[in-house]
Amino acid sequence: MEGNAERPSEAFLRQYRVLEGLLEKRYAGKKLASGSVVMEYLHDADSLPYRADLDMCRDIRNLLSHNVDGTGQAVVEPSEAVVRLLDAIVEYVRRPRLAVEFGTPGDRILFAHPNDSALGVIRHMLRMGYSHVPVRNRNGFVGVFSASSLMHLVDELGFDRLSDDLRVGDLKEALNISEDRNEKYIFLDKNATLNTVRAAFDAPRERNSRLSVVFITEDGTPRADILAMLTPWDVLKSGV
Repeated sequence: MEGNAERPSEAFLRQYRVLEGLLEKRYAGKKLASGSVVMEYLHDADSLPYRADLDMCRDIRNLLSHNVDGTGQAVVEPSEAVVRLLDAIVEYVRRPRLAVEFGTPGDRILFAHPNDSALGVIRHMLRMGYSHVPVRNRNGFVGVFSASSLMHLVDELGFDRLSDDLRVGDLKEALNISEDRNEKYIFLDKNATLNTVRAAFDAPRERNSRLSVVFITEDGTPRADILAMLTPWDVLKSGV
């Protein structure tokens, strides 16, 4: 190799150190199950698009770092294509696709108030094609009204009780988001990635139980303002 040009193995190890630095920041303060930030990331939902490639790069890094021939040279020399692949992984880790960018933004979400007419909210949902409407008051999040809520409401009250006098706040059981409901909702913080949300939707659940909506808030709690709302359809549209 001419002059002081960087060998592919040197470029590879340099980029691998950059990757480790990014992951150390990602997992700062967290107790690692494996003791290695790269292994921790390999078990993270975000690594899925590059998981096999990263595992290969980890093996190459171990060979480069711990195995040399009689002259002190590394026993393997990664190709330029492998170095470019590691560059792509580093860039992917550096700029993750945040879930908040792919959901319905908070200022476009249809919210309901407990004093709103229940039938009015239902009519609005049908007219605008909304499947889920978060309900909030001045103290914050109260629950979610959905098609499932409507079925629960009809089953509990019957059609005769559905009138314009019925308020959303009267539907406490229909808005219940406790663990015993079949339709689940979770809250994630603003740094949650799209792959994390996808993994949440794909996670196995009990029979007749499904995750319907993921809400993104500043700190991942229902107390904070909702920044975005994602359904499985939003993840499907993202192309992930």
